[in-house]
Amino acid sequence: MKRITDMTVAEYRRLAKRMERRFGPDKKWSELPLARKRGRPLKGDKREVLTVHSVKMSAAEWKALQAEARTLGTTVNALIRSVLRPDSLSRVVHAAGLTG
Repeated sequence: MKRITDMTVAEYRRLAKRMERRFGPDKKWSELPLARKRGRPLKGDKREVLTVHSVKMSAAEWKALQAEARTLGTTVNALIRSVLRPDSLSRVVHAAGLTG
Protein backbone atom coordinates (compact mmCIF):
# COMPACT_ATOMS: atom_id res chain seq x y z
CA MET A 1 0.00 0.00 0.00
CA LYS A 2 1.24 3.45 -0.87
CA ARG A 3 1.90 6.07 1.72
CA ILE A 4 -0.74 8.78 1.78
CA THR A 5 1.81 11.38 0.71
CA ASP A 6 2.53 9.34 -2.44
CA MET A 7 -1.14 8.94 -3.45
CA THR A 8 -2.91 10.87 -6.15
CA VAL A 9 -6.10 12.69 -5.22
CA ALA A 10 -8.21 9.95 -6.88
CA GLU A 11 -6.36 7.20 -5.00
CA TYR A 12 -6.81 9.04 -1.71
CA ARG A 13 -10.54 9.50 -2.35
CA ARG A 14 -10.91 5.74 -3.06
CA LEU A 15 -9.05 4.95 0.16
CA ALA A 16 -11.19 7.38 2.17
CA LYS A 17 -14.39 5.92 0.69
CA ARG A 18 -13.26 2.37 1.53
CA MET A 19 -12.34 3.34 5.10
CA GLU A 20 -15.67 5.14 5.54
CA ARG A 21 -17.50 2.00 4.37
CA ARG A 22 -15.52 -0.20 6.77
CA PHE A 23 -15.24 2.05 9.84
CA GLY A 24 -17.96 4.70 9.37
CA PRO A 25 -19.99 6.15 12.22
CA ASP A 26 -23.10 4.25 11.10
CA LYS A 27 -21.45 0.89 11.93
CA LYS A 28 -22.37 -0.93 15.11
CA TRP A 29 -19.47 -1.89 17.35
CA SER A 30 -20.04 -5.58 16.59
CA GLU A 31 -19.80 -4.92 12.82
CA LEU A 32 -16.42 -3.22 12.94
CA PRO A 33 -13.62 -5.29 11.41
CA LEU A 34 -11.42 -5.25 14.47
CA ALA A 35 -8.67 -7.77 15.01
CA ARG A 36 -9.24 -10.05 17.93
CA LYS A 37 -6.61 -10.37 20.59
CA ARG A 38 -4.15 -13.15 19.77
CA GLY A 39 -3.66 -16.07 22.08
CA ARG A 40 -5.98 -18.25 24.05
CA PRO A 41 -9.69 -17.40 24.16
CA LEU A 42 -11.00 -15.75 27.28
CA LYS A 43 -12.17 -18.05 30.03
CA GLY A 44 -15.70 -19.21 29.28
CA ASP A 45 -15.55 -18.41 25.54
CA LYS A 46 -16.63 -21.34 23.39
CA ARG A 47 -14.66 -21.72 20.17
CA GLU A 48 -15.17 -24.10 17.27
CA VAL A 49 -12.38 -26.66 17.10
CA LEU A 50 -10.50 -26.30 13.81
CA THR A 51 -8.31 -28.92 12.17
CA VAL A 52 -5.52 -28.39 9.67
CA HIS A 53 -6.07 -29.42 6.04
CA SER A 54 -4.21 -28.56 2.88
CA VAL A 55 -5.50 -27.25 -0.43
CA LYS A 56 -3.36 -27.45 -3.55
CA MET A 57 -3.56 -24.56 -5.99
CA SER A 58 -1.27 -22.59 -8.24
CA ALA A 59 0.82 -19.74 -6.90
CA ALA A 60 -1.25 -17.26 -8.92
CA GLU A 61 -4.49 -18.54 -7.37
CA TRP A 62 -3.01 -18.30 -3.88
CA LYS A 63 -1.80 -14.73 -4.50
CA ALA A 64 -5.29 -13.79 -5.73
CA LEU A 65 -6.85 -15.23 -2.56
CA GLN A 66 -4.35 -13.37 -0.40
CA ALA A 67 -5.07 -10.10 -2.21
CA GLU A 68 -8.83 -10.53 -1.85
CA ALA A 69 -8.50 -11.40 1.84
CA ARG A 70 -6.24 -8.40 2.41
CA THR A 71 -8.82 -6.16 0.69
CA LEU A 72 -11.50 -7.46 3.05
CA GLY A 73 -9.25 -7.22 6.09
CA THR A 74 -9.48 -10.92 6.87
CA THR A 75 -7.43 -14.09 6.45
CA VAL A 76 -7.34 -16.48 3.51
CA ASN A 77 -8.79 -19.21 5.75
CA ALA A 78 -11.73 -17.02 6.79
CA LEU A 79 -12.32 -16.07 3.15
CA ILE A 80 -12.40 -19.73 2.06
CA ARG A 81 -14.75 -20.61 4.95
CA SER A 82 -17.09 -17.77 3.98
CA VAL A 83 -17.30 -19.07 0.42
CA LEU A 84 -17.86 -22.68 1.44
CA ARG A 85 -20.33 -21.87 4.21
CA PRO A 86 -22.14 -18.60 3.46
CA ASP A 87 -23.96 -18.87 6.79
CA SER A 88 -20.60 -18.39 8.50
CA LEU A 89 -19.67 -15.17 6.74
CA SER A 90 -17.42 -13.21 9.00
CA ARG A 91 -18.48 -9.81 10.27
CA VAL A 92 -15.56 -8.42 8.29
CA VAL A 93 -17.25 -9.39 5.03
CA HIS A 94 -20.56 -7.99 6.27
CA ALA A 95 -18.88 -4.77 7.37
CA ALA A 96 -17.24 -4.38 3.96
CA GLY A 97 -20.71 -4.33 2.41
CA LEU A 98 -20.06 -7.32 0.17
CA THR A 99 -23.10 -9.36 1.16
CA GLY A 100 -26.60 -9.07 -0.19
